[in-house]
Amino acid sequence: MTTQLASDGAAAELADPWVIAVANQKGGVGKSLLSMGLAAVTADASGRAFLVDIDPQSTTAEVADRAERAGQSLPFDYTADTDPAHLAKLRKVRGVDLILVDCPGSLEGHDVLSAVLDQADFVVIPYVHDPFYVTPTRRTAALCADRGVPYRVLINRVDPRRGTGPLEDAQATLDKLALPRFRSFVREYSAHSQAHVEGVMITQYRGGRNAVNAREDIRRVHTEMLMQLGQIRPGG
Repeated sequence: MTTQLASDGAAAELADPWVIAVANQKGGVGKSLLSMGLAAVTADASGRAFLVDIDPQSTTAEVADRAERAGQSLPFDYTADTDPAHLAKLRKVRGVDLILVDCPGSLEGHDVLSAVLDQADFVVIPYVHDPFYVTPTRRTAALCADRGVPYRVLINRVDPRRGTGPLEDAQATLDKLALPRFRSFVREYSAHSQAHVEGVMITQYRGGRNAVNAREDIRRVHTEMLMQLGQIRPGG
């Protein structure tokens, strides 16, 4: 279902929803798949998520179109909206538990990101362990720190065929840089991309032998993220 962000939402509940930005200055780190996965897990846990896709590529809209052609719908509301004036109204959305904002792959020269960080409670920074991704990840973290927004770096797209060495190296790299990180991580399984090709979320996908592992990775990240949010706003 597509929801227009410009409206003030259902205006039925008093509590502010959590606003989570998924951002990295570098493209190709899996922001869109992660954003949709976290939104789907929220829905699977009987919560209501609202995904705001501000990436010009709008992967969410593409997957939603595939779902519609298959006679299905996404388990969460979403909108594609890059108008900073609309994004400034994120706090006015009601009737949802979690707002996830899928940010574009470049953080420079975008009033859009500033509008998101003004509203965000927390930022998830996906990171792929490759020398070309270190500097953009550090810059993204510095931007969050400068704006006073709590964040954690998430090691994403870990190749499960390469054993534990690359993961441990990624963890050591982030620790050496003093970047706070998730204990959880997400492995790169074909189930993630194949699910979206078929227009379904990873929580609904039942094909392939690694679908269960793919779902559990996202669920662990979701649980750890909620624990972090609880420290920011106890009892929230």
